[in-house]
Amino acid sequence: MPTMQFFQVDAFTREAFTGNPALVVLGADDVPEPRLQAIAREFKQAEVAFVLAPDGADHDVRLRFFNARKEAPFVGHATIAAQAVLLSHGLRPAGVARQKSGTGILEVRAESSADGGVQVEFRQGAPELTCPLPLQETLRVAQALRIPGEQLHERLPARVARKGSTRLLIPVSAPPVLDAVRPDREALLTLGRDIGAEGFFAFAAARTPQGMRTWSRMFCPAIGIDEDPVSGNAHAMLAAYLWEAGELEPGDPRFTGLQGAQMQRPGRVQVTPEIEAGHLRAARIGGAAIIIGTGTLHL
Repeated sequence: MPTMQFFQVDAFTREAFTGNPALVVLGADDVPEPRLQAIAREFKQAEVAFVLAPDGADHDVRLRFFNARKEAPFVGHATIAAQAVLLSHGLRPAGVARQKSGTGILEVRAESSADGGVQVEFRQGAPELTCPLPLQETLRVAQALRIPGEQLHERLPARVARKGSTRLLIPVSAPPVLDAVRPDREALLTLGRDIGAEGFFAFAAARTPQGMRTWSRMFCPAIGIDEDPVSGNAHAMLAAYLWEAGELEPGDPRFTGLQGAQMQRPGRVQVTPEIEAGHLRAARIGGAAIIIGTGTLHL
């Protein structure tokens, strides 16, 4: 009977019971895929990262990600959680490691922080951004989110971003608009099929005395997540969107993403776009993580 150790982790936060929860499972190399999926269904309150041995010389660790419904090629917050567990338990050195998952191999930096926590940063390649969504379709999305049309951003359009997964990025006029969003789940499922998006990422952006800030909410009913507390992958997509829209400072395009407040799980994402010859090539997504519990699975 295989024994697996698991860790309950909150990612993109330094405070327990905030941020985005993930389950990290060690010792699952010989476990068949149906059982991995069954474990994810059992712990359906969080996405699950299974840490596996590398299967080639070009990477240091391999991760597979499952939610309650299916396997995902890549999950940002579960990457943060898994790498925090590995560093905290001496299973990887500080610095950069190469992680293989469903979207390929990426570099992940992990360091211990002064407060005893862990800070993790992964590098995500630039997504594909589609043409702006037509106004009629955008208004359908606004209606499904119960956002009045006049509270959409007056200049920035909604666009679908693709990088492993697909998200519709929907700019709104100001952060308070997000507080009133009440998504119609069935309408979003229909719209997602029509426009080719697995999730809907509504956001506002503004420059503050502390630097560029964004506020967001994300809804992914197509993959069984009515609302996602904090998404790293979506913030990498947002970096590409904001850069192309001219909303980021060329000399310092960094910004901080705030998400999860409406779910009482506030989290913080540090985003560092990498710009070459005027184009965004990648975004580095950083965040803290805290281990809040451990246990053993006997299967």
